[in-house]
Amino acid sequence: MIYCPFCDGQGVICKAEIKALGRIIYICDECDTIWLDGGQMNEENCERFDDFMNQNGLQPEWTELSDIERGWQKY
Repeated sequence: MIYCPFCDGQGVICKAEIKALGRIIYICDECDTIWLDGGQMNEENCERFDDFMNQNGLQPEWTELSDIERGWQKY
């Protein structure tokens, strides 16, 4: 598992798809920080889930996500 750099080991980064956009994101299950690709996950390339969803006209709810994988592997 990959742990969120912001949550002191408490949050796990999950791979998920935003159903309405058909877009894969990587989201912390604790703080809802997201990354738009599975590369380096740090402060410089993250976004807030609620901001991203609002910008795309969607509700910032996990019910908007599908195919949530908690134990995905980064290759």
